[in-house]
Amino acid sequence: MNEPKYTMNLSLNVLNHLGINLYSNVPSVIAEVIANSWDAGATRVDIMFGKESVTIVDNGNGMNKEDVNNRYLYVGYQKREDTSEMPRGRVPMGRKGIGKLSLFSIAEKIFVYSKKGSEKNALLMDVDKIKREIKAERPDQAKPYHPDAVDFDKEILTHDTGTAIKIENLKKRITTMTADGLKKRLARRFTILEHDDFDVYINGDKVTYADRDYFHKARFLFQYGEENYSTHCKNLEKDDKGNQLSFIRPHRFDDKGKEKKDGECQIKGWIGVAHRSNDLDSDEKGAADDNLNNIVIVVRGKVAQEDILHEFRMGGLITKFLYGEIQADFLDADGDEDITTSSRQKIVEDSPRYRALKSFLKRELVHIWTETNTLKEKKGVQIALNFHPLMRKWYEDLGSSYLQKKANRLFGAIEKIFVDEEGRKLHYINGILAFEQMKMDDALDQLDDIEEDQWEAMLKVFRSIDDIEAARYYEITNGRLKKIDELRKVIHLDEKERKIQEYIFDNLWLLDPAWERATEDASMEREIQMVIKDNENKETDKVKKMRTDIQYKKVSGEHMIIELKRASVRLKKTEIENQLNAYIEAVRSNLINIGRGDEPIKGVCIVGAHSNSWDRNKDPASLDHYGIRVMTYGELIENARSAYSKYLAKRDNLGTLRDLLREIRKI
Repeated sequence: MNEPKYTMNLSLNVLNHLGINLYSNVPSVIAEVIANSWDAGATRVDIMFGKESVTIVDNGNGMNKEDVNNRYLYVGYQKREDTSEMPRGRVPMGRKGIGKLSLFSIAEKIFVYSKKGSEKNALLMDVDKIKREIKAERPDQAKPYHPDAVDFDKEILTHDTGTAIKIENLKKRITTMTADGLKKRLARRFTILEHDDFDVYINGDKVTYADRDYFHKARFLFQYGEENYSTHCKNLEKDDKGNQLSFIRPHRFDDKGKEKKDGECQIKGWIGVAHRSNDLDSDEKGAADDNLNNIVIVVRGKVAQEDILHEFRMGGLITKFLYGEIQADFLDADGDEDITTSSRQKIVEDSPRYRALKSFLKRELVHIWTETNTLKEKKGVQIALNFHPLMRKWYEDLGSSYLQKKANRLFGAIEKIFVDEEGRKLHYINGILAFEQMKMDDALDQLDDIEEDQWEAMLKVFRSIDDIEAARYYEITNGRLKKIDELRKVIHLDEKERKIQEYIFDNLWLLDPAWERATEDASMEREIQMVIKDNENKETDKVKKMRTDIQYKKVSGEHMIIELKRASVRLKKTEIENQLNAYIEAVRSNLINIGRGDEPIKGVCIVGAHSNSWDRNKDPASLDHYGIRVMTYGELIENARSAYSKYLAKRDNLGTLRDLLREIRKI
């Protein structure tokens, strides 16, 4: 017989791609070992952390020498083609026979101990040795890898039959992972943990469905299939009759993803809507695999895809609140082509079965979006009216059903977008002010229809306007007091002078409450900068270092030159006078040239403190003569705070609307 003309050889380098560099997180690797234990008929799996090792022991069928060589060490062994030994009527999870290679991605040494009947086997797979074999391998000749035989460790495997895997020289810092952390992640990767004949323990503690530790985050629940997942959810919203807001949805569809009672595609599972989007953030800092804002796909009891939610590009914020688990065994039917990728963590996207699932879920997400928004709108009104008695009074005082319907929409919109309590309060305040402005505009439009003798109606409109203005200015004043307090914290620190500068130049009301807005003049700014440049040539290094910055502004019809000095320097009156006079004269000269020489010009100099030679009785008056005003940073803060605090005190008993906004802020 002639020798075959062609030959295919598989290199040991395949292990680099299918094992050593395959998996990205530890729970995924340990999950593969647990899946093998399930397929081996185990009823118990124990995971034990040592100082420098992790050991996984099961009481499954175990392996004799033939099983080790022809199944366990056979990369690509088709487990589903031989179901003669599948115990307890279980459906096998494994398919490609490469899951065991995942251990290479987290450890350098893998010890395998197995007992079947009276036969015991023990071997060591060493990553360093495999890498050396790969390097020594000739390009034209693939070499087999022979694990080392080792002594059987009867202290590790105490079951009559079963397999123990001990991994040492860990690559990843899994020894720092807490038992609770691993319990949570493994619980989230399997649906078989509720099986009566399959238990997983970590350091002696049983892993249960409750270890998933996320059902309490659900506000609304949409369920697929017969299992009632709402029994796990303790914080679901309730309707007016006290029933949990959990909804049973269709779970069968055709190959196009369209709902069909006898459709060939069938799913189980649930999709939850969280109370807040940040509820789904990672529980542990840096634990990227712990992010809950995803919908996992489970096949045959184990996670097959980490997330399908990210594939849907939907408008709005709804996807930020979603998480869930969809069990779709039809994706991995025995008679069909395998559609999982080699990493076993994702499904081939162009598969017709996967496309059908995506199409169905897309329709479901649209339904969930619509239904959730309706539920949030209804709940938003209830929450708002119970937020504070003054809120309910404001709502009831609206009187007409037309206005109350509009208020309902306002509260519903706030509920749909709010993230936290502070955000909710801010939206209430801004929403109510906008609502009152709309009412006032309507009232002003109606003035033309009021007869001359209807003075009370007119006065009511004007009182409403005054109330809105008082409330708005109350909000502005509160905001400014907050900025003043922020500035107070950094005012004495030289290294914070850039921040001080930005605060003052962007908020000139700190210098004078009348200076609400400022305008720029490019030509005047250039004149000032030219004078500064000329002066710098004459100034000593000491004087240059004193200055933080200078800006020109025009406010309330006056030309303002504002110079900030470093908080740590002390200046004499004459130094301030000479410097600012030069800038004032530059502006005056420019104004005379354009026929506006009579416009007022003032200079403001802000210093850290007055020098010891500063005469508080004479110097301020003499500088006023030149239109120069000198303030310390401390005076600036206290004057601004005093002015706005006095306003609040004076207006304390004016305006019911302002009272409502004040109470909202207090909560």
